[in-house]
Amino acid sequence: MTCTATINDQSVTFDLTTPFDLSIPVTVHNPVHAFFLPHATFEPFRAGDFVGSVEEGGPVRCDVVTLAPHGNGTHTECVGHVAGRGYSLLASLSQQLVTGRLVTVPISEAGCIELADLQQTWTMWGEQALILRTQPNSISKRSAMWSGSHPPYVHPAAMHLIVERGVEHLLIDLPSVDPEEDAGALTAHRIFWNYPDAPRERATITELIYVPDHVLDGQYLVDLNAAAFDGDAAPSRPTIYPCRKS
Repeated sequence: MTCTATINDQSVTFDLTTPFDLSIPVTVHNPVHAFFLPHATFEPFRAGDFVGSVEEGGPVRCDVVTLAPHGNGTHTECVGHVAGRGYSLLASLSQQLVTGRLVTVPISEAGCIELADLQQTWTMWGEQALILRTQPNSISKRSAMWSGSHPPYVHPAAMHLIVERGVEHLLIDLPSVDPEEDAGALTAHRIFWNYPDAPRERATITELIYVPDHVLDGQYLVDLNAAAFDGDAAPSRPTIYPCRKS
């Protein structure tokens, strides 16, 4: 099964039989978290004699789930993250299936994605989405406790390049495109969404993905697959499909 899209006036075919799941799931067993947000909880609903737990003798499992999308796993966010309740992901993400390019970029000695490194590794563009896999790329990213560790981020100059090249959807394997502590500036977020000057309402950022080393850099079809949450962010399960070579 295949899908064909047009990128830079060229027809590109994607193989839908070989998906790669980039998500880190929200579970009670996964220790990944960021920004000191609480871990997700899944608690049985209780009302009178009813308990939503088969293990406790109830007829069904019925959990009350508490989560903080920005810190509990892979999530997709919209400009409402910096602009407030006037924007929601439910309204902003009108197209979940987009074309994308996976690029592997190193983290500099300064602890960020630098403009020069991104220019060197990102030599072809034109897709709607950019997927950034940072190096080093340990599988420990799938269970990292990022809080208080000053994770890498995207340098503002590099973010300007991302916007200038027309990227509408950015996916990255870090907890945020901005430093963990920046006094609330969120400079890279604001650059990406062009906020507050002329907000890019349909643009999204997906954080805390993981791209295994065996997935090759190149063109992909991207299914952002975000949950239908009426908030600034929602858990998501981005899946990519490789370009089929002719």
